[in-house]
Formats: sequence, C-alpha cells, structure tokens
Amino acid sequence: MAAAAVSSGARNRHDNVFASVFPRPDYTTPTPESTPNIGVLASPGQTFGGFGASPNAVEDAVRFNRAWSAATRHLSLPVTGDIWQHGPKVNSGVLEAFSLLCSQSDSRKQLEAWYANEMGVHFRHCVLPELSEWQKPIPLSAALSTFETTVVLLQRSFAQYLSGLMALIIGASTRDLRDTLKAFEAQAKQGFHVLVLNSLPRQRLQKTLAYVMFFFMKASLSRNGEPNTCVKSSECHCTINSDYFPLAQLQDVGLGGNLGERAFAHAVHKMLQAILVERHCFQTDYGYHHSVVPKLRAWIAERFAPFVERSLAILTSTPSLKLSDNDKKQFTQTAVSNLGWERTSGLCDYVLHWPNTIGAIMDIKEYMGSDVAEKGHVCSAFTEQMEGRFLHTGPQTTEILSMYVNVIHAFRLLDTRGVMLEKVAGPIRSYLRTRDDTVSIIAASFLADIDEKGNVESIDSSKVCPAITIEVSKSSLEDAKDHKVLDWNDMHWQPDPIDAGPEYKASKSEDVVAYILGLFDQDEFIKEVTTVLAQHLLQASDPEYVKETRLIELFKSRLDATKLQAAEVMLKDVRDSVSLNKRINPRAKFATDEPPKPREIQAAIPDEGITMQSLYKMFEKRINQAQFLAILKLVATRRNDLYFPKRTRLPLEPAQLTEDSEPRGIDNRVQILSGFFWPQMRSNDFVLPPGFAEMDVSFGRRFGALGNQRKLDFRRALARVTVELELEDRRVREVDVPAWRASVIDAFAMERLELMEANVEYDPDQGLTAQQLMDALGMEEELVLDALTFWTGRRVLYQKAPAAFAVLERLDMDTGAAPQQTTGPVQTEAISAVMSQDAMLREGAPVFETFIKGMLRDGGAKEIGGFMGVTNMLKMVLPSFTYGEEEVRWLLGEMEGRGEVVRNGEMWAVA
Repeated sequence: MAAAAVSSGARNRHDNVFASVFPRPDYTTPTPESTPNIGVLASPGQTFGGFGASPNAVEDAVRFNRAWSAATRHLSLPVTGDIWQHGPKVNSGVLEAFSLLCSQSDSRKQLEAWYANEMGVHFRHCVLPELSEWQKPIPLSAALSTFETTVVLLQRSFAQYLSGLMALIIGASTRDLRDTLKAFEAQAKQGFHVLVLNSLPRQRLQKTLAYVMFFFMKASLSRNGEPNTCVKSSECHCTINSDYFPLAQLQDVGLGGNLGERAFAHAVHKMLQAILVERHCFQTDYGYHHSVVPKLRAWIAERFAPFVERSLAILTSTPSLKLSDNDKKQFTQTAVSNLGWERTSGLCDYVLHWPNTIGAIMDIKEYMGSDVAEKGHVCSAFTEQMEGRFLHTGPQTTEILSMYVNVIHAFRLLDTRGVMLEKVAGPIRSYLRTRDDTVSIIAASFLADIDEKGNVESIDSSKVCPAITIEVSKSSLEDAKDHKVLDWNDMHWQPDPIDAGPEYKASKSEDVVAYILGLFDQDEFIKEVTTVLAQHLLQASDPEYVKETRLIELFKSRLDATKLQAAEVMLKDVRDSVSLNKRINPRAKFATDEPPKPREIQAAIPDEGITMQSLYKMFEKRINQAQFLAILKLVATRRNDLYFPKRTRLPLEPAQLTEDSEPRGIDNRVQILSGFFWPQMRSNDFVLPPGFAEMDVSFGRRFGALGNQRKLDFRRALARVTVELELEDRRVREVDVPAWRASVIDAFAMERLELMEANVEYDPDQGLTAQQLMDALGMEEELVLDALTFWTGRRVLYQKAPAAFAVLERLDMDTGAAPQQTTGPVQTEAISAVMSQDAMLREGAPVFETFIKGMLRDGGAKEIGGFMGVTNMLKMVLPSFTYGEEEVRWLLGEMEGRGEVVRNGEMWAVA
C-alpha cells in the first residue's frame, strides 16, 4: 500500500524548517467593523479621520479594510465547535465587500490565498484526525467501508468550505460579480483537491480506490449479466452499469483526475483478467469447437469500451470524451492476451482431452496470431508441462504415445506449417526413443483390430495404443512422392518459415502415421513390425487377410519397399496355405460364418445367467434370430429375463456322424511357412493328444504327392487347438489355445488308462504334479506351468495339494485349497509363439561365442564398438546376428565368467 504515516511532531518540525527559509504569509483573523486609525484626529460623523491624511487615500484604506474584514468574517471556518449546523448569511454589505476585493486582481489573489490557508488550518484540525486510519495499511476486507466513510467525510467538508461562496454566487446581483465568484469558487475547489491529495498517502489511496472500483464493476456485471444465456449465444449481453459508481463524488472531493484515472486503469486491467477466469460467458467451448475470442472482441467493443468512456468522462469532467481506436484496440489485445495466457497454462490438459477441447485450442490460436514471441511462449509452456506430467518413468508408454498423437493433431491445428509441432515434439520423440517397449507397442498398435463402431477390440492397455490404431485405420495409401521434402514440379513451393528450426521438414502430406513412423530408424521399426506381424498372421481369422494386406501396402508407401520383402512373403505364405488346405485337406473348416451348434450356444451361457440379447450378439453374424431362439429353447432354461444352461446332455448331432455312424475325424488346418523369411519360431517338442501325430503324417504325405520340393518341419509349439471339455455340471469350450495347453488338459482324461506314449495314469484322488506332466509329455517346465495356470484360471483344474492338480468336475466341490485358485480373467496366451530377442540370443549364443573367440585369437584384442569392433565384425560375417553392442557386452560377460576372455579397459582379448 502507501508509505508509512508521518507523526504530527515530525510534520511540525518539517514545517518549521521549511518556514525558516520560505516564510509563509502572515494571515490575520477577521477585524471588527470599526477600528480607529491611531495618529489621526477623529472628525464628527466619520469613523476614520486625522491630520495630514489625503481624503481619497483614507477613504480607500477604510473601504478596503472594512471590505476585507467583512469578506474574511463571512468565509472564516471555526476550528472548534460543530461547524455543520449554522450556514453563512449573506447581506448587501458582504456582497459589496466581495465586489470590491474581487474587482482587483491583487486583492482577489490575496483573498484566495487567505481562504486556502483557512481551509488548510480547518482540514488539519477538524477533518484529518478523522482520517487517521489511512496512516496504516488498509485490509481488503475493510477497503470498501473505509473508502465510503472517507468520501462522506470529504463531501461534508467540501460542502462546508464552498457553502459561503455558493451563497454569494446565489445572491450576486450582477453577472460580472457572479462570474468572478465562480472563478473564486473554482480556485477554492482546486485548492481543496490539492489539500486532500497532499494530506493522504497517495499510493495507498490509489490502490484502495482501484480495488473499490473493481468491486463495483464486478458487482454491476453480476447484476446485469446472464451467463447461462450467453454461453449458448454467439454474443455476450452482459453489461457494466456506472450509475452505482461514486464517480461524480470522487471528482468533487479531489479523488478524480490523474489519481482516479490511474486507479480506474488498474481496475480495468484487473477486470479484463477476472472476466476471463470467472465469467462463464467466456469459458472453454466444449460443445461446438469454436473459439470464444470473436465473442470477447465484440463484447469489448460494444459493452466494455462504452462503459470506460462514460466512466472517464465523469472522472475527468469531460462530457464529450471518446476513446480512440488505438485505445479500444489495446483493450481488445489485453483481453485476448489474458485469455491466451489462461488457456496456455492448461494446454497440456486440453491436448490430453483432444478433440473435445478444440475450442480451447482455437482460443490459443487466436491469441498467438502471427506473433513469433507468443508462439515461443506457447511452445515453452507446453514443453514444461509435458516434462512435468508425462516425460518421466511414471506414465506408461502407451499413455505417452496417445498424448503424442494428440500433440500432432493439436499443434497442426495451431500452426499448419508444422513449425510449432517440430519444437514441442522434439523432447517427446527423444524420450520415447529411450523406452525399450516403444517400437513393439507401435508395431502392435498397427495390427490391432477395430470393431464396427470404430473402437479397438479387446486390447491390453500396456501393449497397444488405441490412438495409433485408429489413425492407421483412417490413413490413406498415399503416393511416396507426396512425402518428399522438395518437389521440383511444385509450382506453389514456398520457402521454410523464418522461425523454423534445423529439424523442420517441409512436407504437405505428413499425417499422424508419418510422424509415428518417423520416431525410429526404418530398419529397427521394420524388424520389430515383422516380428509382430508374424505373430498376428498366425492368429488371424480372416481367410482373405484384408487388413494385413492393406497394412503392408501402407508400409510400402511410407517406408522402403525393398526392406519389406519378408512381410510380403509371410503374407503370401498364409494366403497360399488357405488354398493349399482346400486342395489336400478338404475336411478342414475355414468359413467363419458357419451356423453355431447347440453345444456351442450352450457352452457360451454363463452359470450366473445371461439375457437373450447379450447372448445373441455373440452369434448374430452366423445365425438369424428365429433359428437362434429355437436352439436356445433346447439348451437353456429361462428364469425371469435371464437364461441358464440346462444340465442335461444333448444328443449327438447329425453333423458329427459319418455314413457309418462313426465320429468324424478332427478338423485341422495347416499353415506352410517359409522358414527363411519368418522370424525364428518356437521349436519346443512334446507329446500331442492322440490323433494329432497321425494327422501330421497324413498331411505330409498328401503334400509330398503334389510334387513340392520343400521339406515340412511341423512346429508343435505353434499349433492352436479348439478344446471342448464335458464335466459333470457344465461344458467348457476354449477356442485357439496353444497345443501345449491341450496336451496338458488331455493328460487328465479319465477315458484313457495311459497317457499317450507314457505309462502315466490320472488318479482323481492323487492328481498329477507338474513334474509328472513334464516327464510324460516331454514338455519344458515353462509350458507345463503356463498350461496349469491357464486351466486353473478357467476353473477346470484346481490345486489339490501343494504340488498336485486335479479336475474340478463340479463347481460346488470342496477343493480345500480354493484361496490359491484364480477365478478372474487370465491371459489367453502368456507365451508368444515367436521367440523373443533374448531367447533367440541365448539359443544362438554358442555360435556367436565361438566366432568371437576365434576372432579375438586371430585378430588380437578388440573393443566392442567402432568400425573394426566386435559388434560390427559379427554383423558383417554372420547374417543371423542382428543385435547391438549391449548384446555383445552380455556375450563377452558370459565368456569372461567362464574364463575364456579377459577385459583390459575397453579392449577384450582371449584369456
């Protein structure tokens, strides 16, 4: 607020020092009506007289003294007593006195100076003590009441000081005297204003006045506004009324003028900030995706600027005051700038909730305009927000990728040239490159499925980014020339913007997919996407592979087509496998729209019941509703609105009988893969359920009969099986489970006395242990444990003892170890059919280590990196080595542990 108050003692000392150098005029008190002139002989009938005096001089002095005495007596202000009760009286003598004194400039100035001193003495003794609270900081809570009290007190003082002059003006008989008295009044009024400003702390007074003005503006806007109506309209009809403002009173008591203008300017500036943050009229438009800046500009021009003009006209006593176009423009720029800063502070949230916040993004775009400094502020503010909220170890990679997609959309909208996008995307790209799972998530997102409603189907939120999947589905197969940095045939070419950075790329057709593909090196991305594509093709259910074909064509248009040969060969393999199966394995089923069997519908009904609509949605593409209802009556029981499965066994379906009434063989489908082009697959070997081995032999025989020169190597770990289990109280059907899970559950079958090729019998009282299954099936522990976990989660098996598992024939069985069961949903496949990079490295480690040992023996010590380093030599000599320096460091560490190599600084040599 204002400076600290000065004590009365210090003020008197200051006045005395100043008066010793510049003495003040010595004003006397009003004189009586008759005062004898000493040394002058009195004459009969005359008040003043004497010897040696000029008759005219004596008469003039007498008239002046009598006039001065009458004028000062009329205007005098008593220091004590109640000065508000008795007003001054005007008679002809007083009017004549003022007419005489004001007729001459010297005497009028003396009278004005005397009255100024009279007002000052009275103000210091009678008024200023009642304003003592201004000598200390004014709390905001008391600002309004303090200011109102001050204005009332100053108004009363001002009315008292001018009451004598007002009475004279009213009683003046001539126009000249009236004009002279009005000039005297104006001088007295100006003196009172100076007195007020010099007596109160000006800085504190100005800040308090600014707050009071802002309070009145805000209150008036609340009374005269309808925000709910304005939000739905393209215009804001809220107004600010100055009728309730004490602006005229402020001007009368000396608080207008420059001080009032400065205080009003502060209030206006704060108002331009408050209406943007607090007013509902100018909040973010989440419904129509439009900017509110045009509405704000119109409100400033039509509502706010006229109010400012009216207020300043009263404060400055200038009725015809009009704001210039430049002033109105500054008001608009200030309002839009404040709006832009407020929106920019939440830009990270707006980008996160794209596209519902397009309106807020458009507000920021209007705020920036073509100003490079404002664009720099937006970029730096957003980068700081991103680093604090996303670019750290807390968020998942899928969350950061989703945010990156939104950043591309939002900043392409803010700046179509892409300059701002390049500035803010740099830190995001750099951080995404440091995460190990970024490439695999992008590749998996490219291959995820989308349903008819445009939503990503059954995804793992930690492995697939839905935003990327949706963008890929919307992306078009563009021509490669559209992605060139410079097209010499483009007649509309323009140079790079002046604010573009060194990494700026001028491309007209770069969409979200192009930015995503540009995150990593093409070779690294193609390698990863090939691995994910292989896994996807092995599980694809569409025999036409429409989506996979489109995706590969998309990659060919965006990436180097020559490096996608493996992907094209893989796609050709799965297509050829479909036609090949139809030729040599005609009994295999490939149609996905085959009508469901009663057993299939019964198996889909959960024990807790399901509505008809929900159940029909599972089969609506394969059967019409009338046929579905007929089968539903056969396999289900209705209770209220829910259907429950019947516990009776269904008769054998005619479709399952051959001509000899024997069960039909197992339907199978085989995929022929070109081993050289596909990623390295699992080669785990184990015992399959009865019948599978014979099918492999039969298929191989028919395949060889076609004259093929290729040799078939059946990969049992890649096989997928549809399993149907019939328990005492329910049926369980699992589609596309890995073959090792089918082998493990088949080991618990009661119908066989021995387990495939091993003499192992399942005893319900004893169960089977993991070790027994490993020995009987010849299966690795990893696969056995995965199968046991899967079937336990499906409530087909339960843990009978700490190491033994048994079949859960009925759900109401007392299993004893129930707390160890997993009743929630589990993964449909915990182990990938494609070998991971670590597994492939471990499998090829003996070959790589042998080569490294020979290289170090023949060529001497080498470092890991560099042109002639171990890593580069491995890549040049061994095509199967596709790893980096970290993997080579791991291999050397394993060899060092066995004592085969030694390390000397950065160099490695044979031990």
